[in-house]
Amino acid sequence: MASPQPGGTFDIAEIVRLPAATSVIRLSPPNLTLAGDRFAKSKPVASQVQLSADDQPVMVPGGEVSRGVEIALLEPAKRIELRYSLKGITIRSIPSVAGRALTAISPLLTGGPSDLPVVAMVSGSTVLNIQCPARRISIQACSVGEPPHLRVNGTLAWNKAVIVVQYDLPTPR
Repeated sequence: MASPQPGGTFDIAEIVRLPAATSVIRLSPPNLTLAGDRFAKSKPVASQVQLSADDQPVMVPGGEVSRGVEIALLEPAKRIELRYSLKGITIRSIPSVAGRALTAISPLLTGGPSDLPVVAMVSGSTVLNIQCPARRISIQACSVGEPPHLRVNGTLAWNKAVIVVQYDLPTPR
């Protein structure tokens, strides 16, 4: 679940149900290569990262993920929840109307089963559309629902779970 915030950041909530309990969590900045060349120079960073494993809080070093990190859990867990702010993922949409932007989002949790199904939802009064660039061209326009609450039609495989969100940036005050 993702929501745009002022300045091009997104607040993200990831809830993962693994098929088997794990004792190590791997976090890494989102890999945006599947989002296309326009995101090639992006440097995603997750900040204010909160992590729970089976409802138990787990410390993320510095509360930030700017590079890959492994976190050992005290007890193996099947349910992982992450909450964080993601920056370095938004570009201005050119050519387009002034204030239009594109954001690429992909899971922070890595190392799970590549075919684990991912459901993606985006909410916000300025959200316009969702694209799934890893899908074949005929189904890349993948949003269903009505703004301000859109979701991806169907699921994405974890190893190809990247979405591009089209939205309007708030007007500066």
